[in-house]
Amino acid sequence: MFFAILAIGGVVFLPLHIVALRLRGGAQLITTLNVVIAISTVVAVAAGYLLFNDQFSSSGAALVTYVGGALTFAAYAGLYSLLLPSSVDRSVSVHIVKLLYLAPGRRMTEQELLSLYTHDDMLEKRFNDCLATGIIRREGDQLLLTQHGARIAWLYMTVGEGLGMRLWYLDRLRKGSKPFGG
Repeated sequence: MFFAILAIGGVVFLPLHIVALRLRGGAQLITTLNVVIAISTVVAVAAGYLLFNDQFSSSGAALVTYVGGALTFAAYAGLYSLLLPSSVDRSVSVHIVKLLYLAPGRRMTEQELLSLYTHDDMLEKRFNDCLATGIIRREGDQLLLTQHGARIAWLYMTVGEGLGMRLWYLDRLRKGSKPFGG
């Protein structure tokens, strides 16, 4: 019955996420995927309850199956969402590979690649995503990090530093440049 919950979740999630992403044109991708995962999980557990509840030996066994099935399905759907749709949308490496794939003979010069996929393009997309999701907001000509954005920044900074990762995009800031009007 645990596996039935996973299967039902998958049967709901697969078409629902395709329809939802197509209707939204990929806008607010992460939020859309999270909502679809939540809906699919609730439907899977509700269907499991309606179809199989009388087959459990105890209410405790049913609860463990429902909670375990819900958490397992949500974890698998979340992993899929990070590895595929999110990578299609956000991964610079995936974008480079797709551009090369579409090029005549699947080859191009580095300069051709850089002219097709600019740093400004990447930043503009992420900037618009951050505005749309409330991570940052405008105040006149200034950009302000919201409380939600500050929590996200703190989490990623803590994880990166804790793992000893070189946060290369902060090198200019660390080398003493004055990006903040100083």
